[in-house]
Amino acid sequence: MDHTDLPAEVLWRDPGLLLLDKPSGLPVLADRSGIPCLWDALTSCLAADGLRPLAVHRIDKGTSGLLLVALNPRTQRALGKAFEEGRVRKWYAAISHGRLPGGSLDVDLPLAPGRKSRWRIAGPREAIRLDLACRPHRYVLDVPVTDGRAKAARTRIRSVIQDDHYSLFSIRLHTGRTHQIRVHLSWLGAPLRGDQIYGRPQDPDQQAPRLALHCHRLQWPDLGDGIDRPRSFRSSLPEDFRALLPG
Repeated sequence: MDHTDLPAEVLWRDPGLLLLDKPSGLPVLADRSGIPCLWDALTSCLAADGLRPLAVHRIDKGTSGLLLVALNPRTQRALGKAFEEGRVRKWYAAISHGRLPGGSLDVDLPLAPGRKSRWRIAGPREAIRLDLACRPHRYVLDVPVTDGRAKAARTRIRSVIQDDHYSLFSIRLHTGRTHQIRVHLSWLGAPLRGDQIYGRPQDPDQQAPRLALHCHRLQWPDLGDGIDRPRSFRSSLPEDFRALLPG
């Protein structure tokens, strides 16, 4: 496999696992835009070695950062089980238009399908409450969830930098729902910069040349395949992300 043929940087490869650093704007799978996708490039490159990529998770087209790809069914099953059991940890850097209370916050707001393939909080916006009795403080719904399609969604948010207009957050996902970070931040009044779906995307202060979300750290357990590999990787913030930082 010639790594120079890939549109994403290869950070690690062994017989069972590939770890990539994906740029913003590159779709993992083919979409309506017609832009060449990462999966087609991976499939072509791995075919020379008699391999094919096997999915274990994905990140949005606009999101940059770390992506795990299995190279055999055994690794795919082991990683899939680790994701299901919450033993794969993911951390993101996010730049938002807006502020949240300082320090660490837990967001425990379930998600449900919305209109036009969007997701929403499974309750009215006015029912979202910051529970100050919890440590760290926690956003919860003050009403029962009645939508049978709702799925639990938990996010931990830590403020790193905040000014009058923008915030840099370090975020850890405890669940991995579609658009989870984007929906939680939008509904809390701090939508991601460059998000064309959630918040007020026509607001000049929210607009940006890319989605301000970067998966900067991944950690996973021993996969039981006898391969001596690192189990934690970090990715530096790319230049186009740093350009959006407040101040």
